[in-house]
Amino acid sequence: MAFEQKPNSGAMFRNEKKNSPNHPDMRGDVHLDKTFLINMMDKSKGALVKVSLSGWSKESAAGKKYLSLSASEPWEGGSTQPKPSVADDDLPY
Repeated sequence: MAFEQKPNSGAMFRNEKKNSPNHPDMRGDVHLDKTFLINMMDKSKGALVKVSLSGWSKESAAGKKYLSLSASEPWEGGSTQPKPSVADDDLPY
């Protein structure tokens, strides 16, 4: 069964061609879904588009260690619970 790249995911592997301290320690790719990317660009308020990345240390079937990546919309903080429609002081109890 062939590997199928999932949208908004990627991987970084140790840079086998690192010959100087200025070269990156790891290299890889992220494959972003076009719709996700367009939505993120539309939501951006400036020239830069922020995308959150999450990473997991993994090992391939061949024994090669790598960092598995997932891209998502940034979490901007705040409560996950909806705000009450009535102020707390207005509650009868």
